[in-house]
Amino acid sequence: MMKKNKFTGIVLAGGFSSRFGTNKALAKIGSDKLIEHVVARIEPLFEEVIIVTNDPLDYVELGKTIVTDIVPHQGPLGGIYTGLFFSRHEYAFVVACDMPFVNSDFVQFLVDNAHGNDVVVPSFDNKFEPLHAIYGRRCLRHMKSLLERDRRQVMEIFRRVKTLKIGEEEIRKFDPEMKCFFNINTVDDWERALKEFEAGK
Repeated sequence: MMKKNKFTGIVLAGGFSSRFGTNKALAKIGSDKLIEHVVARIEPLFEEVIIVTNDPLDYVELGKTIVTDIVPHQGPLGGIYTGLFFSRHEYAFVVACDMPFVNSDFVQFLVDNAHGNDVVVPSFDNKFEPLHAIYGRRCLRHMKSLLERDRRQVMEIFRRVKTLKIGEEEIRKFDPEMKCFFNINTVDDWERALKEFEAGK
């Protein structure tokens, strides 16, 4: 049995799912809910898993620590701040609840590169993947400062702390098709995920 990292896995489930129409975290892919796929992929890696949501009753059956936003309605930055604030560990891996194809080996690679950095974030096509990244607790004061000024861009954190960017070449060593970043925003995305799931069986 693999030894778990002394890290926290944080799953953000606080979005409004406006383009999907219903709470996408509860949409089924196969026999499991979308969020269950995400939790199942990160749970073996981490000593603690936290779900950040404003609808805690929807996730009680998962048996995980559930927290609600400290500062409401602040988007992903508010969710990351909340999860990190309640984390028992110095570092946390943050992932959105709508990314069902998390690659455990790649996540472990991010973990292995965390020490000595405050953020470890995938970066390709001149953009970041802030909802599939490692954050250290030293980010908390910077996040708090931004939230107090109603500045919600997660990327602002990266300029303020020691950030390690993981580029496309490194990502593709673990996930050649980079499916781990596929996220479900619409019903069409969900249907594509269903096809990927069936093909991977």
